[in-house]
Amino acid sequence: MELYLIEHIRKVETFSEGKIIGITCTKEKAEKVVKEYKKKTGFKKYKNGFKIKRMELDKSYHGKGFKSWYKKGSEKNSSL
Repeated sequence: MELYLIEHIRKVETFSEGKIIGITCTKEKAEKVVKEYKKKTGFKKYKNGFKIKRMELDKSYHGKGFKSWYKKGSEKNSSL
């Protein structure tokens, strides 16, 4: 089953701030949510920060781990 994750990422100087907005069952519904959020306080200033990601139910992501960025241009490997 496909789902659509809606997130908003705002870049601020040396870091990014992300918010999960919601999950919908169709891309059309996700696009409708984004259209509405672009009118809301805070989000309307950063309209280009929205992303819709197609995801699959019962599927794992990031199986090889992840990397974290602490400072602009400075990358550190994270292993948990």
